[in-house]
Amino acid sequence: MGNFFYFTSASLLALIGFAFVSSITPGPNNLMLLYSGARFGAPRTLPHLLGVSLGFGLMLALCCFGIAGVFWRVPHAQDALKIAGCAYMLWLAFKLWKNGALPAADALAEPILKHNRNAASARPMTFIQASLFQYVNPKAWVMGLTVPAAYLPDNGHIWLNTSIATAVFIIVNFLCCSTWVQGGALLQKLMHRPALARGINGAIVLLTVYCAVAVWL
Repeated sequence: MGNFFYFTSASLLALIGFAFVSSITPGPNNLMLLYSGARFGAPRTLPHLLGVSLGFGLMLALCCFGIAGVFWRVPHAQDALKIAGCAYMLWLAFKLWKNGALPAADALAEPILKHNRNAASARPMTFIQASLFQYVNPKAWVMGLTVPAAYLPDNGHIWLNTSIATAVFIIVNFLCCSTWVQGGALLQKLMHRPALARGINGAIVLLTVYCAVAVWL
């Protein structure tokens, strides 16, 4: 098939494959999107979703240009990142547990009970918040630093290669993360069953705690 700019067809397919596997597998972003989709629905979660994909795209571009490499040469920078990421995920797990079971859509629209008033005052993560979260997300750093190390061509113009890699990741990441949002939106239809709602919410909280602990494994 020849070359695609400075990517060969084989290297481009390898990049797409890595983008798919790393974006579709469970991680902090996907769990948060799943929860947001279930709690607020897909339309209200869209800014969060765009913040994840575009925010990571910017991080990836920085990694490809080598700017992020300076971070890893700072003593104990990796440990600081792990601590920040772990602390944030544990705080998030506490907030998810404190908010209680995921409410149904009608409970959000017409809050009557006290815990429903809390649900109605909740807001999905904004575009800026989701974008900034990428910089304390250890999985995002691993993904971002792997691309220039293993998938970016050695030849060609750095700007063009980086633009191609970033565009590929943004598109693939957006499509993969969208499936988690839609999965959460489907779960929202089951939230009229209190026991099931508590079970789903508990599972999300435990998975979030696992993501925090997995940073150190």
